[in-house]
Amino acid sequence: MLAIREAGRKVGNYRLPEATLYVTVEPCVMCRGAIVNARLARVVFGATDAKAGAVESVYRLLDDGRLNREVIVTGGVLAEECGALLKEFFRARRGP
Repeated sequence: MLAIREAGRKVGNYRLPEATLYVTVEPCVMCRGAIVNARLARVVFGATDAKAGAVESVYRLLDDGRLNREVIVTGGVLAEECGALLKEFFRARRGP
């Protein structure tokens, strides 16, 4: 959400219809709302999120035709590497 907000500031508009969002992990429901409201054209993500994924794991909210907005999704890009990054990040946050 922070990246979307910053991109909107840079271009002077919250609508980003030609933008692609690249993220490490599959977007959640809250992020899906931001993606649709920003009118992003495409989302590329690495690791799926079996607990809160809103793109293909738990929900398929970007496929919902009622949203009146088509978002192109590419998932699983460098999934193993992204998963390892996330595990290391949370391991470091928890500490030794």
